Amino acid sequence: MGSSEILNELWVWTPYLAEGFTMNMLVSAASMFLGTLIGWFIGVMRYSPQLWLRTPGGLVTSLFRNIPSFVFMFYLAFVLPIEFDLGGEVVKIPAWVAATLALTVPVVGFASDQVLRLFKDREEGAGHATLTFGVAWTQYFLVIIMASSTASVIGVDEIVARANTVIAAIREPEFMLWIYFYVALWFLGLGTLVAQLSHQVIKRFGH
Repeated sequence: MGSSEILNELWVWTPYLAEGFTMNMLVSAASMFLGTLIGWFIGVMRYSPQLWLRTPGGLVTSLFRNIPSFVFMFYLAFVLPIEFDLGGEVVKIPAWVAATLALTVPVVGFASDQVLRLFKDREEGAGHATLTFGVAWTQYFLVIIMASSTASVIGVDEIVARANTVIAAIREPEFMLWIYFYVALWFLGLGTLVAQLSHQVIKRFGH
């Protein structure tokens, strides 16, 4: 394939890939939201003076921090039912739910550690505590965005899965490298956008 043909194919398939990329953003945002929410409560437990709260909070954090999300994704894909009966109506559970839950797990461990650090920094009078939390949270969000690409292995219709579909449709070996490079640019672009937006917010908040 010539360069003009490759560029034309990439352009033609861009709307299709863009639809898949919305799934990556959905999974990433949902994982960060749920993980941060749960991790916040666990972090509060760890900061508590009550031993009966600190101990389970620490154990849960340690467990969630060390579970490989990629392995857990496969586990959930097999454990979670693909459908269930609700009042006589069959409700299907999409694969992205398992992917979101799997990526939520490491976020919980991360958020718990960051929340505990936030509380301790505030206790010590550190004026940069909230700023530090914001920077760390943004950096981890970028990690989760990149990790969302692994959701394709359990059937989530995200951008990598769609890129594979395009490769199968084009059937040109050299095109595979170009479309993966193109997909990588999507992740790089989103990561850069998130980093820049957070930088501006944190910079303004810091002042």
